[in-house]
Amino acid sequence: MTADEGGKIFLRPLDESDAAALFEAVASSRSRLKRRMAWVGSIRSEGDCREFIRSSFARNRDRAALVEGIFERRTRNLAGVAALTRMSVADGRAKMSLWIRQERVGMGLAVDAGRRILKTAFLKEGLQRVYARIEPSNRAARRILQKLGFNYEGCLRREKKLNGRWVDQECWGLLKSELKK
Repeated sequence: MTADEGGKIFLRPLDESDAAALFEAVASSRSRLKRRMAWVGSIRSEGDCREFIRSSFARNRDRAALVEGIFERRTRNLAGVAALTRMSVADGRAKMSLWIRQERVGMGLAVDAGRRILKTAFLKEGLQRVYARIEPSNRAARRILQKLGFNYEGCLRREKKLNGRWVDQECWGLLKSELKK
């Protein structure tokens, strides 16, 4: 679990009681999310969200991932999810991903969540590198990564198939030594 630092949000592991809120957040943002995230099509019910939460809990426990809900401090409402996946403490690296529900985009929540999960990655988990992959057309994600201090490392052409089309993936990386204090 990430440290609580005050501010507009807090992060905590999702639990099964969050399934309805998670499903509602995905449903309200589905058209935006499905353009860039392959998992969206598999979330069709609260039960699917409960299964995601159970699997996230197991991956968190095994230190294979860190998946946390992004909650607004004032309302306690779920605003999105922040995750470190493909995490290998032994290899010192993980992949970071963030998403914010449609109604909360543009409020700085993703940058706040990114800062918190990166501090956990580097200071608590002892990772040396965190990377991210985004579509070149995703300017908002690029701005978030830049604000977090990530460096552009190149583009993997036709790296993944998404919604029946091949898409490029920009590679971004951040080293522990580059973490903004």
